[in-house]
Amino acid sequence: MAEFFPRVPDELWPDGATRASNQPELVFRALLEEALAETSWTVIQNLLVQDPDRVGTREIDFLVIDPTRGMIVIEVKGGDYRFSAKHGWHRVVRDEIRIDHRGAPKQAVGSMHALVRAMSKHAMHDAKKLPYLHGWLVALVDAEVLPEPTRKHARKDEDAPDEALPLEIREHILDAAKCRNPAVLRREIEDLFQALAQRYPEVSLGAESCVAQLVARFLLPSTRTQLGVRDEIGNARLVESDFLRPVRSIMNAAHGIDRVSIDGYPGTGKTYAALYRAHRDLAQKRRTLVLCFNIPLAAALTARLHAHPVRNDTSLDEIRARECVVARLYALAAAAAHGRCQLPADENTPEYFDALLTALERAAHAGDFGHFDSIIVDEGQDFSPTMMRVLDALCANPRTRVAFFYDRNQVLYEATPDAELRARFGQPLQLRENLRNSVTISEFLKSLNPARMEEFTSPPSMRAGQTVVVAEYAHGDIAAQRRAIESIVRHLVDEEDVRAEDIALISPFKYERTVLAGWGEIAGIPLLPLERAVRREDTDPPCLRHETLHRFKGLEAAVVILHDVAGASANVEYEAILTACSRAQHALYVLRSDNYAGGAALPVQGTLPS
Repeated sequence: MAEFFPRVPDELWPDGATRASNQPELVFRALLEEALAETSWTVIQNLLVQDPDRVGTREIDFLVIDPTRGMIVIEVKGGDYRFSAKHGWHRVVRDEIRIDHRGAPKQAVGSMHALVRAMSKHAMHDAKKLPYLHGWLVALVDAEVLPEPTRKHARKDEDAPDEALPLEIREHILDAAKCRNPAVLRREIEDLFQALAQRYPEVSLGAESCVAQLVARFLLPSTRTQLGVRDEIGNARLVESDFLRPVRSIMNAAHGIDRVSIDGYPGTGKTYAALYRAHRDLAQKRRTLVLCFNIPLAAALTARLHAHPVRNDTSLDEIRARECVVARLYALAAAAAHGRCQLPADENTPEYFDALLTALERAAHAGDFGHFDSIIVDEGQDFSPTMMRVLDALCANPRTRVAFFYDRNQVLYEATPDAELRARFGQPLQLRENLRNSVTISEFLKSLNPARMEEFTSPPSMRAGQTVVVAEYAHGDIAAQRRAIESIVRHLVDEEDVRAEDIALISPFKYERTVLAGWGEIAGIPLLPLERAVRREDTDPPCLRHETLHRFKGLEAAVVILHDVAGASANVEYEAILTACSRAQHALYVLRSDNYAGGAALPVQGTLPS
């Protein structure tokens, strides 16, 4: 039977998502397992091929390896994905044509060549004279490809589906009829291996093949799946890895402490640690409440803990019935106030939010939420003294455990003084080792205020990453900023092969006050606010995400473009700039006005893509 890595398929959850994003791959995985059941092959799913000199990683949906011959890259597409002479590769979603400018075949070929280059560098063989067979396929798990191009199948005002698809491309396409028949799927893969053997007769096959050695020495030990590299902290999976072992060690040591605070620099694993504690408490049958400050983080935490969202009108009876409650503090307050007290009419005033907190404190003292055995607060640095009194009411029972995670360097609103926190929790535990950002980004974060980031370190295992780019534009020059943003996006997507959904555009200001206002797409890619982006259907096209730095706090992205950094206000002070920049895992671009006078050092550096 073929051996699959990982042995259990990973469900990928982008930040803020409420469902897995890789359903077509999960479907194809099950089909491939059945098709290759009688082989001794190896299959790696969601393999990332990473070039240390580039931001981008090539994601291989499936790498099928025959140890006696070679390997085949398979790119998987779900939904109504097809080709026509008029539109090229595209999807049809609710009768709407959505064009894929790159196209699945180019993605598969690009991934295959990236893998070949990486393996050639490792094994020191000529990339133009490979000692193994290599090829590619595209699996359309839901779409049919016509056996012969014909006009009679054409829809009105459109050329026939698959018309003008070259024969050499057609032979690499596995449509739903082929994918969903295990015998046919196996035969198609075998036919490709045989065709490759005829094309490259000089390649040694059978016992003389070097494939098994390459797999054992290079592929399995030195490459990771998408979950392991990009999404491990974001998904807060409880997986064994050296990467997060220090955080787990601290949290295991602190698990017996009922009242504890954890102070951590950006990217040191606070959210992972909070979820780790929540998972352990829930496993020990403790009724658990997880609180945070903003909506996107609440959605992400809710998804990771498989909880039900708390909305403004969620009934208290429903909340009392839950063993795991995950909520934004103000959403829990709104639920407490719903139908029970009169709130100010204007929801944008301090009086309105004060009234919400008063309602929440009263409900907590009255026991309206029931007893919580454990309360966990993530991103607690913006909990004001009033919010801390509400927390005291929620944990009035001395048996209630509390873990409070915060970072003084990321205070964006009103914070509770350190003395008050120490009075509640004692001396905080410290998280100082960066587990999110590349080394270059970590060093940039330290440079923003070296005195406040003195103990911030990166482990030796972190990849170096590319140089952080800080570019200046003339204040008010919208066109210049837009050109810069478009050139960055085109470079990342077209040349670095970064997925659009891995790029986040973050601003100190609301959308209407930024250069993005009225801009529906960038380089042909839809631009959506974060909350809409995470609610997309699997069949929707890739998109770029935009959000304010305040609402993106607690989340992360492979690439961050921080734009509209201008003037002098609380929105561009050190804490705000650090919060925004520390969201970036692998690449960071900062676009600042020549009138910037904020509290973080942002000298021009690096070069924008041309």
